[in-house]
Amino acid sequence: MGKKRVIFHIDMNNFYASVECLLNPSLKNYAVAVAGDPNKRTGIILAKNYLAKAFGVKTGEAIWEAKQKCPSLITVAPKFEKYQEYSAKAHEIYYRYTDLIEPFGIDECWLDVTDSLKLFGSTPAALAKRIQDEVLKELGLTVSVGISWGKTLAKLGSDMKKPLGLTEINENNYIDTIKKLKIEDMIMIGRHTAKKLHMMNVNTLYDLYLLDPALLKHHFGIVGVELHNAVCGIDDDKLIVPRDEDTKSVGNGATAVRDMTTLDEIKNFLIDLAVKVSHRLRAHCFAAKTVHLSIKYADFSYQSCQTSVNYYFSSEQEIFDLAFKLFILLAGEKFAPVRALRISTTNLITKQDKEQMNLFLNVKNENLCSAIDKLKEKYGEKIINLAKDYDGF
Repeated sequence: MGKKRVIFHIDMNNFYASVECLLNPSLKNYAVAVAGDPNKRTGIILAKNYLAKAFGVKTGEAIWEAKQKCPSLITVAPKFEKYQEYSAKAHEIYYRYTDLIEPFGIDECWLDVTDSLKLFGSTPAALAKRIQDEVLKELGLTVSVGISWGKTLAKLGSDMKKPLGLTEINENNYIDTIKKLKIEDMIMIGRHTAKKLHMMNVNTLYDLYLLDPALLKHHFGIVGVELHNAVCGIDDDKLIVPRDEDTKSVGNGATAVRDMTTLDEIKNFLIDLAVKVSHRLRAHCFAAKTVHLSIKYADFSYQSCQTSVNYYFSSEQEIFDLAFKLFILLAGEKFAPVRALRISTTNLITKQDKEQMNLFLNVKNENLCSAIDKLKEKYGEKIINLAKDYDGF
């Protein structure tokens, strides 16, 4: 496969709860959970430490349920500004070793250290241990590190040993490792996809590895090909490194007032997001080729997927249509309650680039959207939007 990259996935162990115990050391030897207000919708467990986990306390369950399992459970209100502060401090440590860092939430990220190894005269495991030690010494927090040549395999590694775990998945142990892991262990596989795979008698990642990719494509489309590539270690995607001066994506996400359980609710929510994303794209003179959809369920589990087309777009109709198709692909028509959704658009181009104007194939849609933008500027945002019973193309 040519020169192998060296990718770290770093996961800060029990991050919220660990920071709380750091801020209040008297909590260290007790079962602790970060939780919202029990009198509001946020009265659920957001995070817990290992002592609470030992009692069976789960993220996403109601506080009263958690305290039935663990009567001595101490709940504390979240301090998001402190979590952001410690996350930033951890990233400062990572930047000592590479500037190729892709965040994945507040407490996880990927690092490409391929070229850093020569610079520091280190093996991958030794460099990962060095980062672990510095985070523990300087911040008092533990991290688990997965090492491999691709993002998906590195993420698998960091999940295998916690806390303070260090797992390297390489060519020598790769097959033996995926034989031990369930399909649900892979980041790209949510409950809906796992259910379909189980029906195909695919239960381990090794089963997925052995499966004919043509069969996966038949059942899952391009996502099936991506799943097979990921489990086979065919992962040449560069890390998405955010840079203030270089906009990589335009998106919008929101949490529902209450869990969404019907397709009509999902459709209406996606329409509102698509309208906002569309307006932001055109406000910055962008168009996109790729739509990415993220789904957060009521139990705080997470799924995401993306799709690309061979032309550039910025219209709300096309954004909605692609996002809704992704939702059906990921969650199905009968789905678990959904808490939040996010639509992001990537593979951006500026409309001022005249050399690329011929790639805007749906000129009629673009002109219509420009006219709608002018109406909104004159009469307000609510003057016109997609119909709530819009069914796509």
